[in-house]
Amino acid sequence: MDNDFAELVMQAQYDFPIVDRPFQELGKRLGKSESWVMESLRRAKERNQLRRIGALTNYKAKKQIAALVGLRVPSMDVDKVAAAINMDKTVTHNFLRDHPRYSIWYVTKAPTPQELEAKVAKIVSDFSIEDYVILYAERTYKIDVKFDVLKGVSRAKLRIIPETVPTIEETGLPRQFFDSIRSIKIVERPFDEAAAVAGMPVNKLVDLLDELRREGVIRDFYAMFDPDAVGIPENSMVVFNATNKQCEAAALLEESTHVVKRIPVPGKWDYNCYFMIHAASKDILENTVKQRLGELGVTEYRLVYSLRNLLHDMGKRIEN
Repeated sequence: MDNDFAELVMQAQYDFPIVDRPFQELGKRLGKSESWVMESLRRAKERNQLRRIGALTNYKAKKQIAALVGLRVPSMDVDKVAAAINMDKTVTHNFLRDHPRYSIWYVTKAPTPQELEAKVAKIVSDFSIEDYVILYAERTYKIDVKFDVLKGVSRAKLRIIPETVPTIEETGLPRQFFDSIRSIKIVERPFDEAAAVAGMPVNKLVDLLDELRREGVIRDFYAMFDPDAVGIPENSMVVFNATNKQCEAAALLEESTHVVKRIPVPGKWDYNCYFMIHAASKDILENTVKQRLGELGVTEYRLVYSLRNLLHDMGKRIEN
């Protein structure tokens, strides 16, 4: 990508303006016209570089629970098992990874553990899968997927998600509002709909979105780019055992994107903390992990690289 587009990617991710004409404001910062910004982002969307611009709603605010599921699947069955998993529209991540025991890793959601486990049980039964693990979150510290395309590594804002999150009903806002901010259109005045639904002028939306983010109801409002398409092809789960303090500290690493303390399953999964990191190369990724975990006093950990994205419409589905 050229320097102008790289600067646009950075601004749209890290400081998207919540104003009447956000693309005009981005142009002012970059010394470009509003039409240049809008056309650049439209082309990025056509090329599948840009997934969406918006703020996603925390699944907890929707009264759901989530789990990371690992399945041991023979290589010849990966695609058909993945296709069956993807029929579940609550699945938002599904990757083939290089773990020696579990090859398919996906995230699914449901209103209760019983319903979630029933969905997993059906996949396991349908494909005669004998070895699998369901990893529930004990504490989610961070979900913030942004990429520093200038340095070639993921870099997220340093925020901890509150442990208790208000429900959508408790915010007093209609569900239509959260739908309207999930993915805005690339038009001159994209916030008019959300402002109308919320019953306030656009210049008040920034305070409302900040409040919802602080409460953990939504994720940060930003442009979400496909990592492969912007030169960040490598990503890995980093798994290790940690104290609560160490796992929370992992969320304060700029390069970590998802940071979750999970409940171990003896005999199947012994690690209690994990985070994701993305980079332009394995060297950058591994050197960053070694340095950052060393700063936290963690010397034993495992990298579990993603080999292939098995959910091709992830950009349209992806949520917290």
